[in-house]
Amino acid sequence: MKIAIIGCGWVGSRLGKYLVGKNHHVIATTTTPEKVELLKESATEVYLLDFNTTKDFDFLKNIDYAIFSMPISRDSWLEGFQKLQIHFPKTMLFSSTGIYPQENKTFTEKDRDNLRSDILNAENLVREKYPQTNILRFGGLMGDERGLKNMFKNRTPENPSKLTNYIHYDDILKIVELFLNSPTQGETYNIVAPEHPTIAEVLGVEISSEPAENQPKFERLISSEKLIQDYHYTFIHPNPKYF
Repeated sequence: MKIAIIGCGWVGSRLGKYLVGKNHHVIATTTTPEKVELLKESATEVYLLDFNTTKDFDFLKNIDYAIFSMPISRDSWLEGFQKLQIHFPKTMLFSSTGIYPQENKTFTEKDRDNLRSDILNAENLVREKYPQTNILRFGGLMGDERGLKNMFKNRTPENPSKLTNYIHYDDILKIVELFLNSPTQGETYNIVAPEHPTIAEVLGVEISSEPAENQPKFERLISSEKLIQDYHYTFIHPNPKYF
């Protein structure tokens, strides 16, 4: 399969290397010239692409599956993206569970109220242009050097009783592969580990049974049940305590 990873960052570079190992032809793009040589370790071909300045998109022709992995909370790509005139049979967008409001409840893909406007605008723009797009909303990205223990190595978490909504990149790679081989189109899925320990539990620190007055108990939880049910998916890393 010929796959384009458009915006090949932390997740994209790992995904590219994984897919090349599965004998796919991977085209990776970046807006940063200094990253071109580095990305050659993760892709079959690497190109500079900036939607606002790139004139020739011919290298994206005859793609079987385009994966949009741009930093969607930045609006710098929005106007240029609308000018993209390449047809893709199948498309996927990497989004974020940051789209859901900071409220104490369990969020599913059915929740539509008070969604974060910049992320929602980006999702809608891609869907309007490519209605077939599957949107994967990732929880906090973890694995390798990314982990809570590194994040809080030199500081104390403000709210250690906060529930975690994270995803290990190993699961992202397997889940993306599922979608590449699936007939599903135009759907949205939360991609989050199914277990949600508190930050304190992940860090292995004790907290008082009652949070301080200025640290209310925070039970915002992102559900990945739709993915589990639809694909019978078993997570490689179900619990962020062991990432």
